[in-house]
Amino acid sequence: MIKICSKFFIVFLLLAFIFVGVGCSSEPTVDASSKTAFKQSIQEIYKSVPENEQQKFNETLTGMGALLFIAKKGNEEEVRKFFDGMTYNDIMEKAQEFRNRVKQ
Repeated sequence: MIKICSKFFIVFLLLAFIFVGVGCSSEPTVDASSKTAFKQSIQEIYKSVPENEQQKFNETLTGMGALLFIAKKGNEEEVRKFFDGMTYNDIMEKAQEFRNRVKQ
């Protein structure tokens, strides 16, 4: 019984740290709940990116969006869902994963 309680307690603590960490994140994220929310959240991310990285972010987002639009057969909602919850770093990392797949 004690082992089960201690395991539950450890899992509870891990989940608490995860939720607290997510709640404290100051990085803007993509909101895919609507077209308007999506556009506004992308603009917020763009504004948060250092000026010298903004063009690269814009090009990356445009390229990924075009590829996803084709892959999702023109379904804008599916494209938005792909980006939902992502931060600038998440988007840039995912773009690098795409580039690495193409190189293989």
